[in-house]
Order: sequence, then structure tokens, then C-alpha cells
Amino acid sequence: DDCCSAADRHEVLDNWKGIWSAEFTGRRVAIGQAIFQELFALDPNAKGVFGRVNVDKPSEADWKAHVIRVINGLDLAVNLLEDPKALQEELKHLARQHRERSGVKAVYFDEMEKALLKVLPQVSSHFNSGAWDRCFTRIADVIKAELP
Repeated sequence: DDCCSAADRHEVLDNWKGIWSAEFTGRRVAIGQAIFQELFALDPNAKGVFGRVNVDKPSEADWKAHVIRVINGLDLAVNLLEDPKALQEELKHLARQHRERSGVKAVYFDEMEKALLKVLPQVSSHFNSGAWDRCFTRIADVIKAELP
């Protein structure tokens, strides 16, 4: 499994614990919003997917809640990296959810990766972008497989 090796998974999990663990609950919204701001800077059209959750009003509770839901989905996937069967089931579930959402495109996952790779090193002192690239690609490839 060289696309997200055991060493990569260890690095990603270690990085993620330092970013998203319970002790950092207070900064989760800010990190999530920074990731989405970067995504929208890369592709303003991606904003259109999030109209129902007040994307244009980042201080609103429904947008903040959505940001946390999305990043918690990433959290679940990252924490399942060591359990390939459970990860695959979760990713298939996320793939179905994203297929059902109007306007979601595969390219948005590529852009989300770029956003993650820009924002997360700012909040992790020992961020391993290579490991993240390989493991996020593994996650995203399943979710976006049937998207336009």
C-alpha cells in the first residue's frame, strides 16, 4: 500500500492529533474556516455548493457548523487510516453523500487538498506534506470517483 504507507499513516495521524485533538476544540472553527477560505480562493465556484449553509456569512452558526461537519468527516477518515475495511466503508458512505449533492465536482477535492496543504502546516509544527498528500489522495480518490 505505497500510496499511503504505514509510515505515512503514522505521520498523518500524529500531525492530526496535534491539530484536531480535543484540547484544541477552541480553534477548530478557525482552522476549518481557513481551509474553506483557501478552497474558495483557489476556486470561487466551489462556494456554490454551500449555498444552503450560509457560505457567504462565515460568522453565522450554520456555516460554522457545516465547516465542523466537513472537517469531522476528514477526522473520521484520518482516524480510520489504520483500519482499511472500515475506512473503505466510510469513504463509500461519503461518496454517496457527495454524489447526491448538486454541483459537487471531483476537482473540488483536488483543491481541498491544496487548501489543506497550505493551511495545516500553519498550525502544525512538524507537518509532513508528502504523507498528507499521499493519504488525502487515497481518501479523496474514493469519494470523488463517481463525481463529474
